[in-house]
Amino acid sequence: MVTMKDVGLEAGVSAMTVSNVLRGNTNVAPETAQRVREAADKLHYRLNTTSLSARSLRVSTSRHGRNFSTIGLAIFELDRPYPSQLASLISQAAEKRGYQTVVQETRINADNERSIIERVSNQFCDGLIFSSSRLSAAEIEQLSNHRPTVLLDDDRPQQDLDTILTPSEAGAQAAIEYLWHTGKRHIGIIGGLGESPDEHETDESNDTRHRRLMGCRNAFESLGVDWYGVPIIATPWNDADARQAINQNADVVRSCDALFCMTDTTAFGVIRGLKDIGLSVPDDIAVMGFDGIEMGAVMTPSLTTIAVDIPMVAQKAVDMLIERIDDESNRERQRIIADFHIAQRESA
Repeated sequence: MVTMKDVGLEAGVSAMTVSNVLRGNTNVAPETAQRVREAADKLHYRLNTTSLSARSLRVSTSRHGRNFSTIGLAIFELDRPYPSQLASLISQAAEKRGYQTVVQETRINADNERSIIERVSNQFCDGLIFSSSRLSAAEIEQLSNHRPTVLLDDDRPQQDLDTILTPSEAGAQAAIEYLWHTGKRHIGIIGGLGESPDEHETDESNDTRHRRLMGCRNAFESLGVDWYGVPIIATPWNDADARQAINQNADVVRSCDALFCMTDTTAFGVIRGLKDIGLSVPDDIAVMGFDGIEMGAVMTPSLTTIAVDIPMVAQKAVDMLIERIDDESNRERQRIIADFHIAQRESA
């Protein structure tokens, strides 16, 4: 097991200097601190913050006779149903394990993410749950002073950080196959982000969008449908932009008998947009989402969707993080894909 002494030998400093740098103390020259962080990266050293917490280097509170430690949650949005529901469930799961949660919003902006990680580190959080980052895994580790970190729905190649993923490929494939088996033969996809000249490209990235598109592609190809002939409409994953995209692409939409939306929030905007152009769901066109957020069950029409086991995502993220906090050994990273089922409702 790699120790602070090993990192110190690699960086040419004492173990105490390593401790000061990785705990965020500012009494070390910047050049020396950078050398220590690079040595820690090279050796894949992780700082065990449990003893740090025990020495009261962060504020603890007591509830119902229990002492609460702290974890940080950096999530991409808090004003959308899926991330807000997930954040709430993570907070509840953490509290059951004796941890409070500090929640901050990244807006998937690299500068925001850097600032948030540094603030979390300076607040002596024991670990971090981080979603949809623009930063590399190495930079996340360095900025967090090597605190234990779990990634949410981030499947980039890397060796060190645990991650839990939504079932993007399997879920999207199941959605297309479900629509096909209900008799739909002209299925469009809503939610391409317009970042490449060809919305059908699926091999450039491991992010959530590309993994869901890959699932769609797998389904169409297994059904004998030309992938490059499938209509894909670009839009950010929110209701307002999705509604506008339907209005702007009305002719393409009218050629479809079903639409698969990359998220439930996108589907909400799509259903409203379809009403704008005079199409009824599901009589004229079927709509299917992806997420399984609670709101989908109570809207009109209720939303057929790929229902991710969101409580599982929250619980596994918390469990993996606490395992890392409690055990500083360099175990092999964990990669977990959440369960899902098709919630069949009125819209498809």
